[in-house]
Amino acid sequence: MPAPLEVHDLRKDPGQSAAAVREAPETRRGYRSAVFVLFLSGGLMIFLLGNNWTSRFPTNDSTLYKWSLPVLFLAIAVALRRSKRWQECSGIAFALCVAAFAVALQWACGNWLKPFLPPGAGVAPALAVEKLAEALPVVLAILLLTRLAGNDLGSLFLKRGNLRWGLRFGLISFSVWAALFAVIAVLGANAPASQGLFATGVPLAAIAAAFPWMLVWAFTNSLMEELWFRGVFLKKLRPVLGAAAAVLAAALIFAAPHFGGSYISSGERLLFAGIVFTLGLVNGWVMLKTDSIWGSVLFHAGYDLLVIIPVLVS
Repeated sequence: MPAPLEVHDLRKDPGQSAAAVREAPETRRGYRSAVFVLFLSGGLMIFLLGNNWTSRFPTNDSTLYKWSLPVLFLAIAVALRRSKRWQECSGIAFALCVAAFAVALQWACGNWLKPFLPPGAGVAPALAVEKLAEALPVVLAILLLTRLAGNDLGSLFLKRGNLRWGLRFGLISFSVWAALFAVIAVLGANAPASQGLFATGVPLAAIAAAFPWMLVWAFTNSLMEELWFRGVFLKKLRPVLGAAAAVLAAALIFAAPHFGGSYISSGERLLFAGIVFTLGLVNGWVMLKTDSIWGSVLFHAGYDLLVIIPVLVS
């Protein structure tokens, strides 16, 4: 007589799909591993080979490559939706399509706000305006495609969630980063001029004048990247991979393009990517913990303050 079928209570794990209940644990682990690798491959195609911030690969400057990716991932999403085995991955493929479309649209728009800069604008206003020009097409593309797909903005963590916990964590962490930034600025102001992640030699007066513009830069960048690298993906990944693997996958694709940051030296790239990966793990955990983007945005904006001096110097 065959052993009785073990019935799992899905209420204990809302993220667990019915397919997961039917499958043996070994089969499910293999399935999750395959999804993890395929998602990571797709994310690297978008954010490493296709990003708009570096020219390390020929594809970084290829308009054809950038526009082919959203078409490819949309086709994959449609195909997966028709597959009983892989249907639950259709949302992941569509999330990759949204992220890739945002890359392509950002590339097409370029620095479209630059003509609005007044003549003789300094470096800090120029950087803030450039970041706004980068972020607006990305954010609008993500919002529009999410709504066109029939999903609400809560699927991007754009909701209250546990707002009290998120704001408490975000404001405290932002204050800590800001205090650390102030210490670094004071200690480095009179040091010999240097570039890279630990840039020094920028006078306090110059930092103070640039700071309001760099706050615009930091908050704009943090909202854009939290939507782009985590908000789009985590709710699609979690039911398939589980919370820990979803956060890990998002952190890996977050770290990849930062490996080639223009404001760091070649010898600092691995260190910087490791730091960004670790911060990305915290961002993902906070976003899932609070079921909201706002605590993660504040945390991200805080650590972005630490690259203000390297960015200004570069």
